[in-house]
Formats: sequence, structure tokens, C-alpha cells
Amino acid sequence: MARPTARVLTLLELLQSGGTRTSAELAERLDVDGRTVRRYVEHLRDLGIPVDTVRGRYGGYRLARHYRMPPLMLTDEEALAVVWGLLLTGRSGSGPASIGDVEAATSKVRRVLPPALARQIDAVVDTVDFTGGRTGEAERTGGREEASARVLLGLAKAAADRRPIAFDYVPRHGRARSRTVHPHGIVAVNGLLYLTGHDVGRQAERTFRLDRIAGLRLLEGTFEVPDDLDPVQRVVGPLAAGPGRHEVSVLVDADATHVRALFPETLASVEPVADVAGNGHRLRVFVRAERLEWVAGRLAALDRPFVIERPQALHGAIAALGRKLIAAAVVDPGGDSG
Repeated sequence: MARPTARVLTLLELLQSGGTRTSAELAERLDVDGRTVRRYVEHLRDLGIPVDTVRGRYGGYRLARHYRMPPLMLTDEEALAVVWGLLLTGRSGSGPASIGDVEAATSKVRRVLPPALARQIDAVVDTVDFTGGRTGEAERTGGREEASARVLLGLAKAAADRRPIAFDYVPRHGRARSRTVHPHGIVAVNGLLYLTGHDVGRQAERTFRLDRIAGLRLLEGTFEVPDDLDPVQRVVGPLAAGPGRHEVSVLVDADATHVRALFPETLASVEPVADVAGNGHRLRVFVRAERLEWVAGRLAALDRPFVIERPQALHGAIAALGRKLIAAAVVDPGGDSG
């Protein structure tokens, strides 16, 4: 059973969330009767916290409008939401606040958090990399669930402490499977979060979307981090600039789900464009690729109309692939017809 002090703090947290709370609502949330609620309100007033009594049919209690709460009473998820918003502002350089203001606000928030939560938030700040992708693109392309705040906090802390983890992972197609992973880093790109790490069962580097991770479990022991670790490069892959890579932009008449089957988030960016001809869906697919032949093969497998924007050399790669396919389709009169 919760002690009176804990209930008084819970009452303060409820009032801090804003609005007027009825006595009946507070009694139900605190699991006490109305008289006890009034006693707790008086306790807050004795501590110098102004609680107004609102009369009338829809009355109750609320914090005085002029009152500024000195402590931040945030849940783990709320604290992460505040710091995450500051991180996005600072890393993108957007918004009216300067980088110095963002860093100062982040520091103040972190100082007033409970020690255990502060360590988890610190791990998120130190572990997550932002690639600068356009926020909201993932929502436009559809099929996304929200990544759990607790999953993010747990993964960031495990990566910072170099602790192995286990979790259930649900791929795009298939059923959930248990994975044991050495977490290396977390990358935010195009509105999605990715975990990079060493998959112990498959003995290979793998990338996992956080919104498909469930049942996170911390395992015993620690692991060594590779010297050439680069989580961003692991996630972004062909989207990262690099010597000898072709910048490919193609307009495709297809819906996002069909395109993503062959050009997933880690391989290409996909965004809708206006179709002046009114022919339905049209998407711009952008990818940086080392081999144009690979791009030609993917476009052929899409089996949808497309227009090449750049590079010009992609026309030749597609023509060469077409000739190979035609040659393979010709029946040899002297051959075995099977």
C-alpha cells in the first residue's frame, strides 16, 4: 500500500498535468476517499504549493494559474519526449532557439531527473545518431508503428554499457523470432529508428527497426566494440555519399508498399511527387549505388512504368539488361526443347 507521502506527490503530479480535477477523480486515482483528498490538498498548501478550489458542479482542484512548479515531475516517457525534441532541434539546427539555448535547456532537464532515469537519458543522448533525413517521410510511405520509449531507453543503456541483449523481432514478412545481439548503436533516419549490432546467432552484423522489437531483455556479461564501428554507415548504406557511387533519381508509377519491397528504407529514400498526367501514384526514388546494373535489375523487378531523372548512364545499363533478357528468351532451334 502506498504511503501518504507518496500519495501526496502523486496528487501533485496529477494537478501538474493541468486542468481542474474533481475530488471524485482524484479519490479514484489515489485509492482514497474524498476527505483524505482534502487532507492531501491541505498538505500541499502547507508546503507552499497554491492549490485553488474550484466551486460548482464541475469544480474540483487545480494549481494556481500563476504558480510555476520548481521541480519537473515527468514520467520516463515524458522525459524522453522532452529531451528527444531538444535533440532534434539541436541536431537539425531548425527552430527559433540557438544551439546554445538548446544545450542549456537539455542540461537543465537532465539535472532535475531522478538519477536512474538521468543515466538512461544520458545514454540516449550519447548513443543515438541523427542522419538529417527528412522528418515525416516514413509516415508518408506508410506501414510504421511507433517505437516504444522503453525499448529506446533500454537499448541505448545497453549499447552505452556494452551489455548483450535478447529480444523478439518481427520482420516485415514472417513471424517473431528471438535474437541475441551485441548492440552497437542507434540511428534515426527519415522518421525511423534503427539498432545496429552483431547478431550472435547468425554471427553477422545486422540492422533492426526499433518498432519491430519487443520483449527486450538484458543479458549478463559485456562485449568488445569493433574499432571500425560506424552505425550510421551500417544503416544508411547506399544512401551515404562516397567515392564511385552514382546518384540515381527515378520517377516510378507505383504505390509505396510495392516500391519498398525492392527498395527498403535502408537502401533508398522514397517520396511522393505530383503526377500532372493524373495517372495515379508517382514516387521519386533516390539511391546512391556503386553499380548501376544493380539499380537496373531492381527497376526491372518492380514491373512498373518509370522515368529516369539521372544519371544518363542508367539508360545504358537498362538497355544492356534488356538485351540480355531478350537473348536469354530466344529459343535455340537446335537445342533441347525439354
